Amino acid sequence: MNELTLGAYILIWPALTLWVLIKICRGVWKDIVAAKKENRELV
Repeated sequence: MNELTLGAYILIWPALTLWVLIKICRGVWKDIVAAKKENRELV
């Protein structure tokens, strides 16, 4: 592997992790807003 490919391979994992974290946080935020709208507890 050349250096560019290896660097891209290493740097893609933090980007994927950040993307998954954003998706999880967005889902939790939607649940919180929906719970407040329906005047119920989240858990």
